[in-house]
Amino acid sequence: MNLFKKALKEVNAVLDEVLIFDTILNSILVFLGGYILLMMLSLNPWWSLFAALGYLIYVLYKDITTSKLNMVEDAYAPLYERLSTAADNANEENETVEELKKEVVFHLHKVPVSSFVKVGKISGKLLWTVLLCFGILLIAIYNINLGALDIDLAKGLQNIMATGDGGDGAGLEGVAGQSEGGDIFGEESVAKLGTKELQMTIKQASSEIVSSHIEDPPNQEFKETFPDEVFAESAGSFEEKISSQHQKLVKEYFKELAKT
Repeated sequence: MNLFKKALKEVNAVLDEVLIFDTILNSILVFLGGYILLMMLSLNPWWSLFAALGYLIYVLYKDITTSKLNMVEDAYAPLYERLSTAADNANEENETVEELKKEVVFHLHKVPVSSFVKVGKISGKLLWTVLLCFGILLIAIYNINLGALDIDLAKGLQNIMATGDGGDGAGLEGVAGQSEGGDIFGEESVAKLGTKELQMTIKQASSEIVSSHIEDPPNQEFKETFPDEVFAESAGSFEEKISSQHQKLVKEYFKELAKT
């Protein structure tokens, strides 16, 4: 019966379209998810295309080789085992088989395509597709990069470790050394200033005072005398008022005062 064979072809075509559409949606999700991941890791995002194509080829092959008749029988109870039986005897032309074929075709027209299309799942996949596209735009605009973040974090940890080993860590080791050996200045080091090297060593100061280097000041005697110029000036100032015959007497008087 040509009508039955035509119905079988329609069933296979419709179910193939449903399965292919679902597989394409899944492949798009794989591609977009991989694209975002590779972008954030600073890798070529188009490598995700190979993963999506591989998934698409594998699932399509699996769907094409899947028995569509079993899917229809599982979705519609009145056709359970009848559809496969009629398909196995499609070339037979006896009365019983023909009657079975007519019954199968009748029920096939009552099977809704929505039985094989999960509207809720498809809507969710479409929503995720939109969100992933929006996420790609945000990552491209704000240059979000997990790979750079990991590198910066690694560099930061290396800098901290380097600072701890050469800076504060050395200082801590110096303090530990002082508690054991008593040297608070640590080991000798070389400081680089510009292009020249400056060697600097801080020696430990001694708190002991060497008394032998300190001497008492010498005792000196001071004579209480007046310079001659004072008498010369004093005498000169009185020459005009004192007469010449008394000048000698005045000089002798001042000399006696100077002795006392």
